[in-house]
Amino acid sequence: MEFGIFNLLSRRVESQTIASIVEEAAETVKLADQAGFTTAWFPEHHYSNYSIAPSPLMMCAYCASLTQRIKLGTAIVIGTLYHPARLVSEVAFVDGMTNGRLVLGFGSGYQPHEFKRFGIDLEHSPDITEEVLDIVEGGLTNEAFEYHGKHFDFPHTYMALRPVQNPMPQVWIAGNNAQMQQRAARSGYPLIISALVKDIDFVASLREMAEKNWHEAGVDPASMQLGTLRFSYVTDSHEDALEFGDNARFQYRLARNLRFRKEELHKGLLPEVPFEDEPTLEELVANNPIGDPETVAERIVEEVRRVNAFHMNLYMHVGSMPLEKSLRSIERFASEVMPLVEKELGEPVTAAATTTWAVHRD
Repeated sequence: MEFGIFNLLSRRVESQTIASIVEEAAETVKLADQAGFTTAWFPEHHYSNYSIAPSPLMMCAYCASLTQRIKLGTAIVIGTLYHPARLVSEVAFVDGMTNGRLVLGFGSGYQPHEFKRFGIDLEHSPDITEEVLDIVEGGLTNEAFEYHGKHFDFPHTYMALRPVQNPMPQVWIAGNNAQMQQRAARSGYPLIISALVKDIDFVASLREMAEKNWHEAGVDPASMQLGTLRFSYVTDSHEDALEFGDNARFQYRLARNLRFRKEELHKGLLPEVPFEDEPTLEELVANNPIGDPETVAERIVEEVRRVNAFHMNLYMHVGSMPLEKSLRSIERFASEVMPLVEKELGEPVTAAATTTWAVHRD
């Protein structure tokens, strides 16, 4: 069982700057590295405060020198928005900068707001993304490579930049797109799905959908390596849990705005428009591993068993949540939740806390 930490790098209030948002994300990653999390994940989004991070590879490179063991992952590279001739070199370069700790999360995207500004039809994104992935795979695993597809023509080229990892960084596929999930099945790539603020029944329905796509690809779903993306916060205070839930709901509302083309910004910020079917704060907290250590561990174990997840990627610092509260939650997750999960599952999880790691915080 693995745990990752996900930093969306969202901007909820005007006072948050690029520098402050990046620095807070880096602090959580440094602590997660000391605490034994497997992977730190960074997103790619454009032209809204839902996330200010236009390049997950830049965040991976930035955090490389700040960390020692934790893998640094893209969640996700939106393949359609890159020219693969550039992307393949950047992936190899960043894998070198991280000394072989890069994990390459790939997806086809979902926000029309972004694609319109790149002049790309979202409907065509899976086809384009597959060709980009073809070229990245071929360019990283061969000394010389060429590719001739529908969308890209890559002439015979000697690849001057080689990744540290042999043959290449691990690839994950993210999202619910059927075509991309079938690519994950055929290639044997781990899949990561997001339930946002929904309950475990919704997560189970996403698992069932993925299994159908595995069957369509002619692959046994039993071979699926599944990761889930969830909000998580450890606290004994119900008030703090609701504060975290309010910040999680902010991210959910913005994601829904962008998915359904309600992207008008005011002073650079999207409106936090509620949706008819959104859960209450109490329901949101109950749907996610949020609460005291025992409650968090219980919900994680239930999800692992219900959907057979081997990796949980956790939002642990969201919106305008005070950084100190988020860092304390990460500390308690490592020192209190991980051992409970390990005991209940009867198998190792990503390293439980030692007696000394927390003292390294500045």
